[in-house]
Amino acid sequence: MNNLHWSQCPFVVVDVEGNGQTPAELVELATVQVRERKIQSSRVWGIRPTAPITEYAVSIHGISNEQAARFPPWSVVSQDIIQELAERVVVGHNVSVDARLIRQAEPGWQPLALVDTLALAKKVMPGQPSYALSALTKQLLPEAVTSWQRHRAEGDALVTAALFLKLATLLEQKMELKLLSLVQIAAAADDNYLQSQQGSLF
Repeated sequence: MNNLHWSQCPFVVVDVEGNGQTPAELVELATVQVRERKIQSSRVWGIRPTAPITEYAVSIHGISNEQAARFPPWSVVSQDIIQELAERVVVGHNVSVDARLIRQAEPGWQPLALVDTLALAKKVMPGQPSYALSALTKQLLPEAVTSWQRHRAEGDALVTAALFLKLATLLEQKMELKLLSLVQIAAAADDNYLQSQQGSLF
């Protein structure tokens, strides 16, 4: 797979919202399938945590404990979610956070590879005052700002997918962008699984 051009590879963009506890638990998870430079489809799941959502977390994403009580538990939705992530390169903005929460819920989950749009943006656009998702979206995808449902998993995942496509397209203007090069450039810095398996994965 390492010799494939990045645009030929299967990607899935992921974003999660948590309950604000320590350790955090998933409350909402969204996936966006990306293939051949196009956003293919998106899905979103609500997940009932075992511990209450903190007031601070509610103030960020707006998902109340009353709403979450109607969500199914992870055990009910896990197979569906893991299938959406299977055999795809997982992309996210500061993706280590998303991956950590998924692994906590599903300890056996091992992504093919993780690509961090935060790291990718630093490579493509060095010296920016901010690499926050909001700042990058305003700069590179101004048309998306007005319709973006911020701090909800599906809204953030869709914007991250568009940002990923934009950044990868900009990067390939400077170099021949194979999948292995992309993963090496934009790997999640603390992804021990990727670091240990990178040679055999590709």
